[in-house]
Amino acid sequence: MFNAFRFSRALDIACLSFVLIASLLSGVSVVQAQTVSADFGNRSGTTPVVPSGMFGIGGIGSTLSDLGTISRLTTVGLNETRFWISLSQIYRKKNPNFRSLDKALSTMKSAGLHPIGVIFGAPPYPGSAACSPPTDIAQWGQMAASVVAYADQKYPGVLQDYEIWNEPELTGSLCISDDTARLNTYVSMFAAAASAMHAQATADGAIIHTGGPVISQIVKAPVWIPALLNNDSTAPYVDFVSFHLYVTGQANIDAGMTWSDLYSITQSSTRGLAHAYKLIEPLVREGHQPNPLSTPIYVTEYNDNWVFSQDCCRSNPTYSPLWNSLGITDFLNVVYSGASTVPSRLVYFNIAGNHFCMMGEWNADMDCSPSVKEPYPQFFAYVLFASPDYLDLQAGGHMAVSVSPASTTTGLGATAFYTDTADSVVIINPTPTTYSAVNISLKNPGFTSAAGETYLLNSSHARISSQTVSLNPIAGGYSAEVEVPAYSTVALSIKGIQEGSAPKAVLTLTPQSGPRPLMVNIDSSQSQRGGSYIIGRTIDFGDGKWLNWTPTTSHTYNKAGNYTVRLTLKDQSGQISTATSVVTVH
Repeated sequence: MFNAFRFSRALDIACLSFVLIASLLSGVSVVQAQTVSADFGNRSGTTPVVPSGMFGIGGIGSTLSDLGTISRLTTVGLNETRFWISLSQIYRKKNPNFRSLDKALSTMKSAGLHPIGVIFGAPPYPGSAACSPPTDIAQWGQMAASVVAYADQKYPGVLQDYEIWNEPELTGSLCISDDTARLNTYVSMFAAAASAMHAQATADGAIIHTGGPVISQIVKAPVWIPALLNNDSTAPYVDFVSFHLYVTGQANIDAGMTWSDLYSITQSSTRGLAHAYKLIEPLVREGHQPNPLSTPIYVTEYNDNWVFSQDCCRSNPTYSPLWNSLGITDFLNVVYSGASTVPSRLVYFNIAGNHFCMMGEWNADMDCSPSVKEPYPQFFAYVLFASPDYLDLQAGGHMAVSVSPASTTTGLGATAFYTDTADSVVIINPTPTTYSAVNISLKNPGFTSAAGETYLLNSSHARISSQTVSLNPIAGGYSAEVEVPAYSTVALSIKGIQEGSAPKAVLTLTPQSGPRPLMVNIDSSQSQRGGSYIIGRTIDFGDGKWLNWTPTTSHTYNKAGNYTVRLTLKDQSGQISTATSVVTVH
């Protein structure tokens, strides 16, 4: 019987050995010092928001329906996805058949997924192609609304985001040869579907969001996005703007694309990830849709290359986690180079099959074979950023005030953000150089009594290693020194007591009821200080008696009745926290 684990480990070792040998042959150097700094602004909450649920993977719950495998994704916070809703399949006959929608939404509901549904396809008629536009656009819009009605009734709250069509600027996706006619047809389709879908949701007492134009040719964004956002029939129904982003294609593969090529294109000021987003964001902010300054922008498909064949880096143990960490970093750092917001969704394409996957058989080909569903290298970049066990960004947060260096075209790059519980700096090393002593400066962290932990992701630490790190107090913050190996992602996360926060009163009574006389053990020792030390502690027993300072005590109640026990804490800054619990004496 083939032992997949042993083969996987052997492949890991072989890949690591190859990288080490290649590094030696290419003259890898070790640099002793480099500096990264971030200013967290004392966690003021005024910097750009990183929305919760930012990270998604296409096809969870549809292409991948195994709940056991899905749980490996949702456990680390990856519960956002995207799937297809084919009206040509649902309306293959006169009466709709929602069987395929049922199967997907049932799985998604059980798994706790939050999907984006793609409304596409028109019912077949003689001689029609899969990309043919509907012959009756108004009727097609009502068909889209019937999907909303069905989902709202059977799976309330599960499906709320809908994209209308997919890559309609391509003649292979919307079969109209003339560019202007294709755009006008799409606008009419969006108007018919989105208006009917919103009317249905209102009748159902439900909330939905419709969006588009779901284009993949970024060069056409200056035409397609204003056409959707500035048209009176469509603008009121644009709840989010979405697009697809692939930075390379078949020509790059044919030319023998290497990691150096891919890195250069990804960081390009005219072709890269950040360039595309910063081209689209101003178009959204200038639109006539409701709330243009806060309209979410979804990247609902992205990867390094759009071609369904192997390339240098997509599933490579060295370059795949590196490229995905780099991509996330670039999308976050757009707020440091002109954008007002980060993307609200980043949906990796795709979960399984045809050289695009997060799960597949780990073998010599790394071709995403679905025969075995093991995490692929790219998966761990999202684990690092999203999981509550690591940086916990899937729960949302804020960008740091500043980070240096941010996204670069050479050498180390970095990003920085904070969540409810931690300040984090992520460093990307896309080079064959090991930086043995990178000094990280964390200014205005908003924490006292902080502790630090580092995480390392690369081909020899594919499942993310961690270790504590010493923090050195400096004026206005902390510093730490870490090693950043070649082709690696390193993160430093610090946690502590947030400055200015109130203490947290915690009160436990044992027992809480019983016959008189009743002796109750009262424990407030699990209470936590906030931004300053606790200077006052009072336990009011609820029967006219109280006790100061002592965190644990006991008290006897001799009369029947209900007694409210109240714990009150006060810290040096005058902030007060209370907790109460009721004792019932029979």
